[in-house]
Amino acid sequence: MAIKENPFTTTSMNKTIFRLSFSLCIFALLSSCMNVRPGGAKSGKKLYETFFVGDEGTQYFIKPLAFTNERNEELKLDFTFRYRNEIKDSAAINASFISNDLIRNIDSLKIMNNSVNIALKDMTYMFSERKKDAYNNRFSAKTDLLKVTKLFNGNDWQIWMYENGKQTRYAAAKKTEKSLAKLSQEVFVLFK
Repeated sequence: MAIKENPFTTTSMNKTIFRLSFSLCIFALLSSCMNVRPGGAKSGKKLYETFFVGDEGTQYFIKPLAFTNERNEELKLDFTFRYRNEIKDSAAINASFISNDLIRNIDSLKIMNNSVNIALKDMTYMFSERKKDAYNNRFSAKTDLLKVTKLFNGNDWQIWMYENGKQTRYAAAKKTEKSLAKLSQEVFVLFK
């Protein structure tokens, strides 16, 4: 006569717990792999926002792009413009100079690449605020949207700020250069 194994013995319960734990681990591993995105598939959506504005088309907001000068001070540029079927509007360019100095007046700001040279001579001072050990000096200006689209055709930007007879050069970091290329591919390619 064969002896039946008691299903509630310690050995049987350990096997059941082991199988259940093993199954849960495999499930967790497989589900976590499903959430991983490949590195090359990152979206540029973190770089801009769009808003539908009815008959005027779509409003685009290009989030701040960072540039630095030789003193490690930062310039952040953001862009706002509207587009519908053709390039005919202007674009607002906002500039934040993160500096050790309080800046309330600049003579001009030049943004250029191999395709275009944008000279912003009438920049409106918006405000200055203290953040930790630096000032955020904010300015705004308008320019032709066609020039902005040409600017985003390349990531070889050169930026010069002219203030009281001094000129300061700002350069793009590698991350900003990648952002400019991504914006060209995802936003400005639509305007050709």
